[in-house]
Amino acid sequence: MSTDSTRQRGQALVEALAALIVLVPLAVLIVLLGKFQSMQQATIAASRSFAFECTVRTEQCEPYAVAVLADELRRRHFGRIDREILSEDRITDPAPDDERHALWSDAGGQPLLENFADVGAATSRQRFDAGGSVAIGRAAVADPVSLLGIAAGPARFGLEIEGGMIDARVQVDVSPSRKGNENLARLDSLPLTMRARTVVLTDAWNASTPYGGLPHTVEQRVGRGSRLDGVRETAISLGYQLTLWAIDLMSLIGLEPAAGGFEPYALDVDRIPADRIGP
Repeated sequence: MSTDSTRQRGQALVEALAALIVLVPLAVLIVLLGKFQSMQQATIAASRSFAFECTVRTEQCEPYAVAVLADELRRRHFGRIDREILSEDRITDPAPDDERHALWSDAGGQPLLENFADVGAATSRQRFDAGGSVAIGRAAVADPVSLLGIAAGPARFGLEIEGGMIDARVQVDVSPSRKGNENLARLDSLPLTMRARTVVLTDAWNASTPYGGLPHTVEQRVGRGSRLDGVRETAISLGYQLTLWAIDLMSLIGLEPAAGGFEPYALDVDRIPADRIGP
């Protein structure tokens, strides 16, 4: 009886060891794949930020001037995730460990993103010819005269056919020094290249500057969208007067010292909070 029990315990031990031989490498690979997935998501988010920055900072999205935006992308999307978003914030190599993403390291503690310079960004302008495509497609099945009434194209929105779309691309080289491990000879890391691409309509349809009297500035567009007709604005002001008096009273008695700084209808389209300017 004891021989059978010993035999069963020995068999269970062998089965457990066999399972561990399979499960431990699998667990390591699952964790590593999760880290790669996190880096891929960061690459996609960086390409989206890059593209939408180009809608308001068109001069910095030209192929010869993307270095500033590329530096901002490296800090914002590939550095430590708990850092505030600051203007003119940069990160340089070799970056200290406390500025790196805490998750992105292999089993040996080596960073998967070895250098922040391994994050590259590029832009190009694409032709936007949707109107021409619609016209050509409909010309084959409809009366060409009716095309005059279609007017389908970017010009209706102030967009140009040539260069009316920004193609923003981000590429990340993961563990480039680990070449030769493509067949997983070691369970630490893989040399990978992650890419993401976002294309947006941009430039002429968007405001080019924050201030000014021209109709395409942010100030004028926000102003037009925030104003009502004279009668309704007057009625709202009269109805809000009691609230304004209450705010002034709180300022006078010291209940809310900053109440006097409240300016209804005043807006600053380019104001950045003081704690976001730096470092």
